[in-house]
Amino acid sequence: MLGFQLVQEGRIRLSITPEMKQSIHLLTLSGQELARYLQEAADENPVLELEEPFTLRPRLPRRLNQERFSSYDPLLQMKGAEPTLEQLLISQLRLQNLPPAMEKTAVYLAGCVNEDGYLTMELTEVVSARGISMPEAEAAMDILQSLDPPGVGARNLRECLLLQIRRDPFANQHAEHMVEEGLEELVRFHPGRAGTRLGITSQQAQAAYDYIACLDPKPCRSIGCTERAHYIIPDAVVQIRNGELSLRLNSAVVPRVSLNEACCRWIREIDADEVWSGRAAEARAIIRSVRMRRRTLMRVLAAIMTEQESFLREGPAGLKPLNLAIIAEVIGMHESTVSRAVNGKYVQTPHGVFELKAFFASGLETMNGEMASAPAVKLRLKELIRSERAERPYSDSQLTALLANEGIVISRRTVAKYREELQILPSLERKRWA
Repeated sequence: MLGFQLVQEGRIRLSITPEMKQSIHLLTLSGQELARYLQEAADENPVLELEEPFTLRPRLPRRLNQERFSSYDPLLQMKGAEPTLEQLLISQLRLQNLPPAMEKTAVYLAGCVNEDGYLTMELTEVVSARGISMPEAEAAMDILQSLDPPGVGARNLRECLLLQIRRDPFANQHAEHMVEEGLEELVRFHPGRAGTRLGITSQQAQAAYDYIACLDPKPCRSIGCTERAHYIIPDAVVQIRNGELSLRLNSAVVPRVSLNEACCRWIREIDADEVWSGRAAEARAIIRSVRMRRRTLMRVLAAIMTEQESFLREGPAGLKPLNLAIIAEVIGMHESTVSRAVNGKYVQTPHGVFELKAFFASGLETMNGEMASAPAVKLRLKELIRSERAERPYSDSQLTALLANEGIVISRRTVAKYREELQILPSLERKRWA
């Protein structure tokens, strides 16, 4: 028979308050995201007040009259949106005085060109969609392929290369024949075999191959606007001044937050209800969370830059292996807190703007017992390949031996992996035979 009884039990449970959740959330935000968050919070809560970050007025050239340009607006100096590839092609077609029917078909084909410059629609589909004959579609395609840049409107890589070769008055005399023979022969190129097949010398085959390698397989990838530009505003600035580390947060990104004194005074005088008291408490919690975020971010940044001080002095070659556990131990925080502080943050250094995650690199053990970071090994690998002889490039095994002579213990597979990440071809494809 089932029954009911009261049982007293002691239990400890870890809970997280709403303010702690808010602090954790603000720590994960970048400077720009935090500015948007605070702006939205200030729009909803009149007790919270924002002070716009101070921005320097742009400096005008000395030769300009300051009084004349007193109403200088920096927004008027911004670059306008670039035309798309389709618009650029259509503007060229308008200048050719084509028959109306032919121009409409060519404009239709211009809209079927992808961002790399290739025609993505079959001519049979164009014939069906436009209600024209195949000769008319081919004539419109020829007009499209005569536009700039050379290679636009091609249906495959082979046709793209041939269009560029045929429109180049200084093209190599054997390059067209080599491409027509087949692109698969260019992957494993050998000048002797290629010269025998084409009936030319190995030197002529090598010259034709070098010319083909200079052609652009994606002729339109840098033309027109396909996406909006992505601007990075660093969250902190790190410098070396008089031999000492100087670190500051970028105050131009995050606005200052404070309480609206007039609103707070009004709440105290009228003994406001729970709604207004709750808004005041919410505003104070946001201010505390912003201050806590600033302190945590400064501690994490200082610890990272102290560990990577050799990077600030020597550049990427001085980058040392580092992980979250080391920074967490230095500042006395949990690894998850360090991970949130690092996520999405950028820092401006004497060597450029870097994401904070870039300073956490894996390491390889050297013969003297020290550790070398993976980016530093990649940089050294790139330098070795750059200094090799074109006719006798280093194989992955030889690169492994060269790095071992410098005290870097690394396997051939890891060398091949780093080489592929650096987008460097294998030794056989880097070799120049003549």
